Amino acid sequence: MKEIFSFELLYRLRRPATWIYMGLGMLMAGLLSYFQQSSTAQYVNSPNHIAEIIGPISIFCIFFYAAIMGVPIYRDQDHKTAQTYFTFPIKQKSYVLGRFLGSFTIVTLLNFCIVLAAIIGVTMGMYADRPDYGDYDKFSLLSYLLPFIFILQINAFLIGSLFFCLMAFFKKMSIIYLGGICLLLLYSLAGNFTGDIDYQWLSVYLDPFGGEAWSFVKKYWSINELNTNQLPIQGKFLLNRMLWLSIGFIFFIITFLRFDYKKFLSSGNRAQKTRDDNYIPSGIISIKQAFTKETSRQNLFSLSKIEFLSILRDPVFIILLVIGVITSIIIIYSNNETYGTPNLPITRFIIDNISIGITLLSIIILIIYSGEAVHRTRKNKTFVFYDALPISNQNLYLSKVLSLIGISVVLTFINILIGILYQVFLGYFDFDLGMYLTYNFMLVFPNFLMTTLLAFFIHVLVNNKFLGHFIVVLIYIGSPLLITLAFKSSNPLIRFRGSTPFFISDLNGFGHYLTGIAWLKLYWILFTLILMLIGKLFWVRGFFTTAKERFTLAKQRFNSKMITVVSITILAFVSVASYSYYNLKIINTIEDGEYYNEIEADAEKKYSRLINKPHPQVTDLKAYIDVFPAERAVAAKGEFRIINNYKTAIDTLLLELQYGSEHMVLEKVLYNHREIKASVVDSTYRMYFYRLPKPMQPDERAELTITVSAKTKGFANALETQVLNNGTFLNGNIFPRFHYDISLSDNGIRKKYGLKKLDYLLPPRTDTTALKKNLFNEDANYINFEAIVSTSDDQIALAPGKLVNEWKENDRAYYHYKLESQTDLFFNVVSARYDIEKSSWIAPSGKKVAIEVYHSSKHKRNLQYFVDGIKVALDYCSKNFYEYPNSIIRIVEFPAYATFAQSFATTIPYSENFGFVADFEKAEDFNYAFRVTAHEVAHQWWGHLVTPSKTSGANIISETLAEYSSLMTMKKEYGENGIKNFLKYSLDEYLRSRAFSFKPERSLINVETGQHIWYRKGSMIMYELQDIIGEERVNEALKEFLEEYKNFEKGVYATSEDLYRAIYEAAPDSLKYAVDDGFKEIVLYENRIKEATTLQLENGTYETTFIVDSKKIYYDDKGKEKRTDDTTNYIEIGLFGEDIVDDQDVPLKNPYYLERKWLKPGENKFTVITDKKPEKAGIDPYNKLIDRNSNDNLKRVEE
Repeated sequence: MKEIFSFELLYRLRRPATWIYMGLGMLMAGLLSYFQQSSTAQYVNSPNHIAEIIGPISIFCIFFYAAIMGVPIYRDQDHKTAQTYFTFPIKQKSYVLGRFLGSFTIVTLLNFCIVLAAIIGVTMGMYADRPDYGDYDKFSLLSYLLPFIFILQINAFLIGSLFFCLMAFFKKMSIIYLGGICLLLLYSLAGNFTGDIDYQWLSVYLDPFGGEAWSFVKKYWSINELNTNQLPIQGKFLLNRMLWLSIGFIFFIITFLRFDYKKFLSSGNRAQKTRDDNYIPSGIISIKQAFTKETSRQNLFSLSKIEFLSILRDPVFIILLVIGVITSIIIIYSNNETYGTPNLPITRFIIDNISIGITLLSIIILIIYSGEAVHRTRKNKTFVFYDALPISNQNLYLSKVLSLIGISVVLTFINILIGILYQVFLGYFDFDLGMYLTYNFMLVFPNFLMTTLLAFFIHVLVNNKFLGHFIVVLIYIGSPLLITLAFKSSNPLIRFRGSTPFFISDLNGFGHYLTGIAWLKLYWILFTLILMLIGKLFWVRGFFTTAKERFTLAKQRFNSKMITVVSITILAFVSVASYSYYNLKIINTIEDGEYYNEIEADAEKKYSRLINKPHPQVTDLKAYIDVFPAERAVAAKGEFRIINNYKTAIDTLLLELQYGSEHMVLEKVLYNHREIKASVVDSTYRMYFYRLPKPMQPDERAELTITVSAKTKGFANALETQVLNNGTFLNGNIFPRFHYDISLSDNGIRKKYGLKKLDYLLPPRTDTTALKKNLFNEDANYINFEAIVSTSDDQIALAPGKLVNEWKENDRAYYHYKLESQTDLFFNVVSARYDIEKSSWIAPSGKKVAIEVYHSSKHKRNLQYFVDGIKVALDYCSKNFYEYPNSIIRIVEFPAYATFAQSFATTIPYSENFGFVADFEKAEDFNYAFRVTAHEVAHQWWGHLVTPSKTSGANIISETLAEYSSLMTMKKEYGENGIKNFLKYSLDEYLRSRAFSFKPERSLINVETGQHIWYRKGSMIMYELQDIIGEERVNEALKEFLEEYKNFEKGVYATSEDLYRAIYEAAPDSLKYAVDDGFKEIVLYENRIKEATTLQLENGTYETTFIVDSKKIYYDDKGKEKRTDDTTNYIEIGLFGEDIVDDQDVPLKNPYYLERKWLKPGENKFTVITDKKPEKAGIDPYNKLIDRNSNDNLKRVEE
């Protein structure tokens, strides 16, 4: 064994390929480490980030592992040395062990080099002057050592044992590929379960590489824990590592014990036919040879057919397809849901999810079989006579390429077929064949084609199968990653397979995006076609395999015909590249590198003096907006009435364009009906300065008319969603703003450009100037608003307010809207072809409020949920806070480029992806369409009637109170049982998201960024407060708060301190601690049930004794523990029967006893008598408290 081990080790160390593998592995690790950056408050070199760098590299290195571990035994047979080896006095087990250990030692050396490169890369990054990349902590060797042992080495052992075993018993490289792909698919499947709370545990066991198990363990860690905790060699992560290490060991033991000389030496082919002595050979047949163009075409067709069928009939190819189909179905099933509610299997969802499964596998298939096509004849030693055939190089070369293109076509049609069959299986027959064909042949097939051409070229050029595979994967995945990390570029002209961004919508279809997609796909196809032509020059034929010989042959092959073809292709490529560059860079802007950061930094340096400078504020706005969907253009005129609310005169008017397209043009500005010209125009920052004819004195009013227009040009590297063919969505940014404000909030970026650090983004609550500015738009307080909007005559245009008139003129439709009450300067315009669902609601005063849902004609299924959500929210908020002030409220569907809803006065734009296509009949959790609708309706009170001030923490007034109101409407509609899962999701999202904050976590009263705090933590805190203080008392406090601050009547806007004070005063003294904990502290509970037993009494009742453990911990803004609470807390405990289901088959808790008790820290023992036998006992059973491990809050009761 020792001799074989030494031979294998020395053989590998002498092979150039081994050092190439190590060099490439080090290069990859070094670059990833050097360009690693932290977009959160984590250190760049935190143990978590180091593990995230090192861990995935083992996936990239799977081809290296295959080359090193998969071929030692195969090499003996391939070189015809196996028979010689086995005549020596060598034991079978010694042979296997020597080969395995020698190869695994090389793999260990490769992994060591990778870790060494990671250390070098991180160290170089630490000393580079790059503050925007994040902060570094001191060096820790353990941060590298643990991932090396428990991720890299265990993964290498698993992969190596699997490949070694497969080659020992099957002796086919294709089987090794199959094994590797199965591991990759398991990894992909595991990732699909991480977002599902109920099935996250599956990811722990399914992921063979340990990444998902690591993610599961750290999912609720704070920034401090991520910065300080090492890879945990315990719990679920250790379980995953031991599981897959054991599986690897099983593969090794099978090989070690079951390997047999005789079976290995047998060819595995069919038994040779016995010789027929009666056979009489016939005479030599005369064959007339013909070398015409026709025979050349026939040869090409025949060879292509042979190559194509050899792939199509390959059992491994068929198995891979089956695996891909199964994987795709699982991915579609697991991904096609929101908040536990499945979506309808509409075509655009299906094609998007198929691209994750079968499309990814198809790319792998094409990469593998490109390598097989190049190397097959050399692998099976048939190249000697194959290359001697009277067939041109062109036909030999093209036949392989055409066969792979044929496979690409087959895979593309399989994509379509899987999607349609899946829809049919679910009983959904409204499939969109046009969308299937467009998506697959405009996006999927071109990607297949360019991948095939690239892979074929790489394999021809390097003439090494495993190295070729790695380089292709590196280009395919690594180069876009490197371009993003190193150059921070999204330029599709330098990112392989790059394309303009797009989205698919039921409202807008593919929209205008196909033009840019087509040009860029053609660009990359021509590029890979040039590579393919170059590959033809270096095609290996015969025994000429050295670099010198191949270059000599390439010169000979580069004849006039080849020069012509290459020249034409290059000319076509340059032409397409030039036109694409013209569109992307000349008439539009590519967001390259730090372009926008530089712009914003320079603007702040130049104009920060203008922050808080007095500017006019709007009191009235009449907007004239003309939408041209077909031309994707808009023209707008705003008639503003303005006032100087400051104590000093205003002599200069600043107008800063904020519209999302760079093609916005400021046409004309009238001041008191007289045109004024800009005295200073800063086109870089889109800022215009106008000297007023005479200064505006304090309290002076004036009229201002602003005319703007915008039209998209060509295709850009941006979605450009403002004006669409069907589904235009404009907001107040169509008009310029009158003030300057900073936009760079990341302190690393600010430091890079010499800007001062910002601990807080907004002024403190004591800033008297900020108290008079509202958070959403300081250009106005409350205004009168109306709009006249025109669009094409087949569409409906909408804006906030009541429709007072509509008409048609010159093939255009006009709509006049006017708000019945004042609002903040926050409006939108939507235009599309809509159907309308109408209803109404009667206010407490008897006023009738019209309800309208504007929706796609394809989306009629869930409209009642939106209507019900509006009604219940209107009812709850009107009765508890203030009567809804308008006579209309509407939901307006917009295309699927985003998944959100947004509340403007009377009008709520709502993404078509968010509820319109959900299958609520199969929902396992809460009805999120109802909930989100209630949340957006609640913004009519919290955000519009009461607008937060522009101070730190104030946004909780808008978002937290809207979310609270939504929760209470759900409680009213579904009961407390109906919201338990939402509380569970809220808890999970808050705890997960803390790790991704780029600022330290603030307490609720101080929070400035982080939806996980505004929405999730905030709503949980408010729900807990109403539960212990009382819903009526909390709502009465909110009502008084609203009365005090509505419509800016007090002259200042509300702060988070004002909201805190209102609720604090409503709480009894014994419960004020809960208000302080919720608003002013960062608190996590560790509650659990330790034991529970029950005993049936003589009277038939049940006496249950259970022990709960409670702990409350206070943390600082980085998640570091400050102290443990030593006081009692008012917490819910309960006994439950088995879950019951409602009429929609949703499981509900079945409480027999539920009560709040004052719990001391530590153990608390209770004895409760119930009429029925309890099955479960628990503490905080509905997850109302923020508990990092709520899974141990319930426990089965034992007898």
